[in-house]
Amino acid sequence: MLPRLWDEALRIGGEAYDLDTAIVRRTPRRATLNAQFLEKTWEVPTWLEDEHGILSLSQPPVSYTTEVPRSGWERWALDTLRTDEGRRTVHPGYLGIAHWNDDGMELWNDYFGFARAFVVHNEHFVAVGNHIGMLAMFADQPIEADDYGADVFAQLGFWPEENSPFTGIRRLSAAEVIAVGTHDEVSIRRYTQLEETFGHRDSIPDIEAAARSLATSTSNIGEIASRRPRVDLSGGQDSRLTAAAWIAGGHPGLVHTLGNLQGEADIASELMDVLAAERPLEDRGLSHQIVHSDPKRNARFSLEERLEAGMRQWDGDFAHINLKAPIKRPPRVSAFAVGGGNGEVMHPLYYSTPHILKKVREFPHPLWRVPQALPPRWNTDRAIAHTDLYISRQVEEMQSIGQHDASSLNVFQMMGKFRRWPSSQLVGSAFVLLLNPVFVRSAIDLTPEQRVEKTMQRALTEELVPRWSGIPYFKGGVSDFKKSEIVQANRIWNTSPGSMERLLHERSNWKGAFDETKMLELEQVVHSGEAATVQESTLNKAFIVDAIPDHASFLETARRRTWSGIA
Repeated sequence: MLPRLWDEALRIGGEAYDLDTAIVRRTPRRATLNAQFLEKTWEVPTWLEDEHGILSLSQPPVSYTTEVPRSGWERWALDTLRTDEGRRTVHPGYLGIAHWNDDGMELWNDYFGFARAFVVHNEHFVAVGNHIGMLAMFADQPIEADDYGADVFAQLGFWPEENSPFTGIRRLSAAEVIAVGTHDEVSIRRYTQLEETFGHRDSIPDIEAAARSLATSTSNIGEIASRRPRVDLSGGQDSRLTAAAWIAGGHPGLVHTLGNLQGEADIASELMDVLAAERPLEDRGLSHQIVHSDPKRNARFSLEERLEAGMRQWDGDFAHINLKAPIKRPPRVSAFAVGGGNGEVMHPLYYSTPHILKKVREFPHPLWRVPQALPPRWNTDRAIAHTDLYISRQVEEMQSIGQHDASSLNVFQMMGKFRRWPSSQLVGSAFVLLLNPVFVRSAIDLTPEQRVEKTMQRALTEELVPRWSGIPYFKGGVSDFKKSEIVQANRIWNTSPGSMERLLHERSNWKGAFDETKMLELEQVVHSGEAATVQESTLNKAFIVDAIPDHASFLETARRRTWSGIA
């Protein structure tokens, strides 16, 4: 069975990614593939071999506990990544596969389960990888759209729990290890538990330890990069902290600012001017670039073309914001990007003021604030019921680790939403610095009141780049986005005219999750010129939800044809 299914999986994967330089190891009952399509991004390999077997990685990881020089990285990886104890010391953001010479295997996700990793497990196969369509070929049951997951996605904007867009294919959990023995015996374990990092405890946040560990992660990733990275810097809090950590580490970088909102560009420029006044940017190996989204570039591809490419690469499991621009194959050479994601763990998310915090504490559990903050303005009763079911399950999980206060919203935002959201998972050239486990544990130890006061981000930034202290943050509001001609020109209804109308009047798969009458009212808001980000996000979600049943049929046709050939 394996050879025929393997070949069909490679055919499907080859439609999305360049497999010309892929490395494959096959035995009669095992197979491992690494596409290696971004090898030139890194100074170190994603495929390692020694006397014990091979180690295949989606992206080279680094330690957050010990500085590892470039010359010692391969030995560190081979020694560290093959044990649970070692995996606990690795900065999240990678999927690993160990294929031993005795034909045993281990397949695992990172500390927090942020790597794009899915599994099909049945009586015939265990198949793990980061491309859902390839894994679908190993399913022994029909591939069908997951209505529960799609409904939650339609309201909240991300896939829930471990659900993929399709039944029978699930996400690998945080720190999950699937072990396959030499006689095909299968066991599953986890090398960390949720409560270790996210359980409630009465501890003072160790900001100094967080700063030291962030510096270690930064130093280690800088050691193995082959090109000067892009370091994002906006007017907000998270990118400032990430950029500060990178700059404090002393590595070169291109500081990148998206200037669609003038306030973002102004604050970022002020931050860089302060640095330059102390010491020229060139002497630091830094430069600052302000760019703007190009509506003409985005308009070269219709939204339907973007969606087709997104389904081919990511099978519906991606953040809907990716539909705002063309979706292309990853380039073979790319500088890696350092972004400010996951700073939400130190923000007063969903409770930004003392008054709102008081209201949040009046809910039966603070997590019930989420459907209030992300209301089902355009969703069906079925989607609303599924979302409420999802939240109730999350409440039970928060209660099981002692999170009964507003900090549970921060745990949820990271492990519920952000773990299933960031575009950094879709490539092998992104590094999310604020996934550092020491930073996360310190941020979870904050009280809700400390988050309202922005205690941690200010203290960390002051520790890393003292001269940035006191410079205000910028957060664009609805009026800022409406006033920006660049933002408005890049709305999907302007870069892909007619796509919204074709979706709403010629397609029907979206109607299970979105109320038709309300969506037609949304269309009129767009035509009136009053639509904003919330309408655009809703349409993006509807496009993806609508495409999933057809993509399920496509995958099922290929799967059924391949399995029938075996029979």
